[in-house]
Amino acid sequence: MPLDGRADGEPAESVFISDRQDNISLVGEIFRKLIHLGAISIPLAYYFLTKEVVLSVLYGALLISLFIDYIRIYGGNKGRKFISRYLGIMIRPHEKKNFVGATYILTGSILTILFFDKPIAITAISYIVIGDTAGSIIGRLWGKVRFRNKSLEGSISFFMACSIIALIIPGIQFWVKIAGALTATIVEAITLHIDDNLIVPVTSGAIMQLIISQIFIINYFS
Repeated sequence: MPLDGRADGEPAESVFISDRQDNISLVGEIFRKLIHLGAISIPLAYYFLTKEVVLSVLYGALLISLFIDYIRIYGGNKGRKFISRYLGIMIRPHEKKNFVGATYILTGSILTILFFDKPIAITAISYIVIGDTAGSIIGRLWGKVRFRNKSLEGSISFFMACSIIALIIPGIQFWVKIAGALTATIVEAITLHIDDNLIVPVTSGAIMQLIISQIFIINYFS
């Protein structure tokens, strides 16, 4: 089984070398997802702190991330080389002239916190952090049934990880959280032109918010 996730059945060249798809090396993927897991601090912080405090921190973090992206894409040679030296292994080919995942997940988190109820925002952000990590690693290591640049095994792992999150986070009916988990899984699997770090928490949060709103309306008039 090739460790670098190549779908053509050829022997893996190196876990440090990217494959023929729009992927980075397995080592780069693991480092990327370890950093990605750090974003779980966002829903954890929001659970204990106010919206205003969390948003102020996220705004600052987003400005820093945008600055790094600007230097990496448009800066001078020294700036680009410095960032590439420390982050290059974790940057996907399509991100070399685009924003990286950190910028998108910060943006997605801000929008989710701004527009949705607190328990829903916490759940939706947790889905993209935990679900995407599980889906990416499992898909790269054991993904056999592939579609686009995804794998069925990765999508199943994504949904299972989100389902575990649904069991843990309080404040919303379990079936509503499962509906959000299913939405997150489908959107992550079919996303092409919009980064999943942005679109997954927003869409899964919107579905859960819509369901909760409908339940409230029905209960109010019944």
